[in-house]
Amino acid sequence: MGDWFRGSADGPGLKLSNGATAVFLDVLALPACELAETAFERGFALLLCNSRIGLGNDGFDLDELPWPAAEWEAERDYLLRVVRLAATRYRWELLSYEPPYAEGYLAEYERLVLDFRPSAEAVELPRLWDLEPVEAAFVRCPKHGLYLGDYTDCRLCL
Repeated sequence: MGDWFRGSADGPGLKLSNGATAVFLDVLALPACELAETAFERGFALLLCNSRIGLGNDGFDLDELPWPAAEWEAERDYLLRVVRLAATRYRWELLSYEPPYAEGYLAEYERLVLDFRPSAEAVELPRLWDLEPVEAAFVRCPKHGLYLGDYTDCRLCL
């Protein structure tokens, strides 16, 4: 099977196996939780931390994210900072495995983010970007620093 990460559903993207997707989300979640400040940023980090049901994920397209109309460039900059910090192997020593291909995934994803321009049309907010999110989802794992998320456990402690 596998998962797609794209700018839009019909655009080019990053195709990963289920295992590679888990690695990709792990290495992105470490800096995403650390750098998140705005509601959009916290929502993106929570998406990464929550995406682990059943050994597979659906992936997600950048155009499915609720980009704020006035601040989309600042929020895209956040995604780029997350990807670039992950590419420095940020906190990878906390992983229980060595992710040998992650740097290639991150380089491809960075290109997708750089080329992305959101639609002017509003995107329906997913629950994790709710205006009043459940604060318990944003409690951080004392060992890894990731949000515990909706499942109240750390994706790296499993």
